[in-house]
Amino acid sequence: MLGSSLVRSLFVIGVMLVVGFGWYPIGLARLKKNGVAEPAAKKQAKLAAKKYSIIAAFLYMVAMVSVAGLFV
Repeated sequence: MLGSSLVRSLFVIGVMLVVGFGWYPIGLARLKKNGVAEPAAKKQAKLAAKKYSIIAAFLYMVAMVSVAGLFV
């Protein structure tokens, strides 16, 4: 039982890391393109990456609960 919880937690952390590290350069490039200064752009991109990684983790968990509900 503990093993499956650990695996699920690792998958959620993995989703958060992939989305966070994936979104940061995209957001930074968009902000720089819009003319935002470098330090402010980095700060805003970091906050946006955190926000989107949390949203992705929530959606991932909802999807997994929904899929599990189909088989119960």
